[in-house]
Amino acid sequence: MTDGVTFRALAPDDVAAVHALSAEMRWPHRPDDLRLFESIGQGFVGTEAGGAVVAAGMWWPYGEGLATVGMVIVTAGLQGRGIGRGVMTRLIAAAGDRTLRLTATVAGRPLYEVLGFRVTGAVAQHQGVASAGAIPPSPTVRPAGPGDRPAILALDGQASGGDRAALLARLLAEGETSVLERDGEVCGYAVCRGFGHGHVVGPIVCRDEADAVALVGPHLQAHHGTFVRVDATVTEGRFVDALAGSGLASVNHSVQMTRGPAGEPGPARIYGLASQALG
Repeated sequence: MTDGVTFRALAPDDVAAVHALSAEMRWPHRPDDLRLFESIGQGFVGTEAGGAVVAAGMWWPYGEGLATVGMVIVTAGLQGRGIGRGVMTRLIAAAGDRTLRLTATVAGRPLYEVLGFRVTGAVAQHQGVASAGAIPPSPTVRPAGPGDRPAILALDGQASGGDRAALLARLLAEGETSVLERDGEVCGYAVCRGFGHGHVVGPIVCRDEADAVALVGPHLQAHHGTFVRVDATVTEGRFVDALAGSGLASVNHSVQMTRGPAGEPGPARIYGLASQALG
């Protein structure tokens, strides 16, 4: 117990309460987004004596060596009392020896640094009404088919350093996926799905920024005139210029933080996150 708050494991029935906390923070998640998060992850909630959920946090295992942490929230009236630390210490303990990654808000970063996280990257949140035509179609990009799944999983393992098969199974089933193919080899993929105020394109996994631009193009074309979001892991260059030119302005910068070994990047890298929580 911390300052009158008792912690317990997150349960499916807690999704509505976690969504209410998210809405209090003006985060854009829909209940469906949080149901997906809960279905493939684990977490904790903090409750007051009457049972009201006043804090939450989640983590997602990607094999035995990696996990991400996210949706760490404490209701505004109880912040600054050690409750967020209580959530985080439980998440860290539950993840065991895994390397942990998270996307930090300005408010959360000092706590994460105290708990052993260090800055290892950046996230530029791009969003807006998508404009088709700024990115010309690429002959190397096509819709993904069932036979592409092994290549997608292999690329994602190179880029993430973990086993995200459970996450990708859900995203590939629920979203629209494009792949980039050269000489018979799948060299990149991107998934677009419903999220928040409209759609999010991510993960975007490939070998360079030119390929990231080519992969995002069909999804912006498909959702021309509607709200689209991309959480880019680069803050300048060809990819972010293409997003801005397609109506997706940069609205927020955050940092990626890691606790434990960061690992060596493979030839493929993540240019767009599935979400700031999922990585």
